[in-house]
Amino acid sequence: MTDDPNNNKRHITVPHGGAITSTVDGVRAVVVEESRSLDPVKPMKVGRPKLPAGTEKGRVVHVRFTSDEIERITASAKASNKTISEWIRNTLNAAIES
Repeated sequence: MTDDPNNNKRHITVPHGGAITSTVDGVRAVVVEESRSLDPVKPMKVGRPKLPAGTEKGRVVHVRFTSDEIERITASAKASNKTISEWIRNTLNAAIES
């Protein structure tokens, strides 16, 4: 805005933008200049966020079981109201401690 209250013209300085000959060019120049001053948007990371330090469960170990072993493990886990992983982990820890 100018200092004169009766003059409502706006003066915009846009470096390297060329001549502004219309209102549309003026608005476009302002939008371009403002977009240059914004921080670049970082792309969002895909996937689950990492767990806080010390809360991760550890390493995955692949083990093969026969059909009969899976049936017995599943029945034992269900009888103790645990998931199969919880039951296997608890059973192995008990065997190690004894």
